[in-house]
Amino acid sequence: MAGRYYITEYLGSAAFSRVVQAHDLQMGIDVCLKIIKNDKDFFDQSLDEIKLLKLVNKHDPGDKHHILRLYDYFYHQEHLFIVTELLRANLYEFQKFNQESGGEAYFTLHRLQ
Repeated sequence: MAGRYYITEYLGSAAFSRVVQAHDLQMGIDVCLKIIKNDKDFFDQSLDEIKLLKLVNKHDPGDKHHILRLYDYFYHQEHLFIVTELLRANLYEFQKFNQESGGEAYFTLHRLQ
């Protein structure tokens, strides 16, 4: 992908995007590629997402608050791509796993605060 990313696994999809795991050949790490569907409204919303991630990453350079790290973004074959750090399952899947395995609820008052 774009001469830099080698897609290794499909991770899922949402209303306006698809997400894949990829290996960044330049940095030598696995990353998350969010592929935005080719639609002006989705594109505009994704540009806002990029601006927000850049802002919060700028104000937490040492990753003290564990905010999703934005690595890159680019436009390729009429789609916007957002490159972020690769995390584990989303919170919904994590909560579901915890409930099914008898673990404690993830969304406790303490964690939400």
